Amino acid sequence: MSALAEELTIRDVRPADLDAVAELERISFPIPWKREFFASEVGTAHRFNRVVRAPNGMLAGYVFCAFAAGEIHVNKIAVDPRWRRQGIAGLLMKEVLGLSARILAEEIFLEVRPSNLPARNFYTLLGFREVGRRPQYYADGEDALVMSLFLQPRRP
Repeated sequence: MSALAEELTIRDVRPADLDAVAELERISFPIPWKREFFASEVGTAHRFNRVVRAPNGMLAGYVFCAFAAGEIHVNKIAVDPRWRRQGIAGLLMKEVLGLSARILAEEIFLEVRPSNLPARNFYTLLGFREVGRRPQYYADGEDALVMSLFLQPRRP
């Protein structure tokens, strides 16, 4: 484990995290989810929601996922600009991969803006491949690229 990872706290999202999550969402995305939507995800069945907190308690990043029937859908992932390029997104995706092993998932999906080259490159490095396109997916009219990571087949 890296020194950085040893300094961080990675845990399930709690209601007390939601203000910070909503603020990070606001500064990270042109069309952010509302706080209420994040709140509806916390504690809901078939959801996997994690935060990374720095030693000073600052929110460094989060991931929100849904899972069912051998699939995981990464709905949201964000890293605070002050923590980018320090492995936080990788730690969050490692958590998702850990979930995939526990539930014997066959595939992980996500959508990403074609214009978000850093995210696309990050997902490609993790083994994700473009498998489709959702026209005008985002409220501003931009398409979404559907990316997928195929995992080992589920055991019977």
